[in-house]
Amino acid sequence: MRALLFSGGIDSTVIAAWKAPDVLVTIDYGQRSAPGEIRAAAAIAKLLKTRHDILRVDCHSLGAGHLAGRPPSSLASAPEWWPYRNQLLITLCGMRYVTEELAEIMIGTVAGDEVHSDGRPEFLRAMNALMGLQEGAIRVSAPASHKMIEDLIAEVPSSLGLLAWTFSCHVGEYSCGQCRGCTKHKEVMARYL
Repeated sequence: MRALLFSGGIDSTVIAAWKAPDVLVTIDYGQRSAPGEIRAAAAIAKLLKTRHDILRVDCHSLGAGHLAGRPPSSLASAPEWWPYRNQLLITLCGMRYVTEELAEIMIGTVAGDEVHSDGRPEFLRAMNALMGLQEGAIRVSAPASHKMIEDLIAEVPSSLGLLAWTFSCHVGEYSCGQCRGCTKHKEVMARYL
């Protein structure tokens, strides 16, 4: 089985159309944007005719920055930083599906996500090695980590029809129109729709 961590945002949606995973996994870890992510992810999964599961694990008290509705940390490289987020999400996904013979967890990292430590190639290599050492020997991959989202959309034209369903806000349940996620979303949408 192959799983994709799926926020319902542009990056993970294009990767879902491209890689056709067996299951799309949306994790509500206490981020303020979870209801919007879940709505978008469910609609897109239905259009893709792909299994969609939602995991809920409340880590709200551990968050920082926009996603948690708290001041950003001095450690943060961006206002939407959440400590160890990709590590947490990968671990939770592995925990949930290891007994279902999960072989691979894909994450939606694209070129340019290196602003966050957990979007860098060294992090991805380390997580792959770590998950590979444990029960199930699960692979971790970021199939689009070397591609800009515009290039990936050009390679996966079937994803264009899904873009209108995506949600990328980091601040709340509905698009604020001002955060880094909404800004990227507007730029991509203006280019393709």
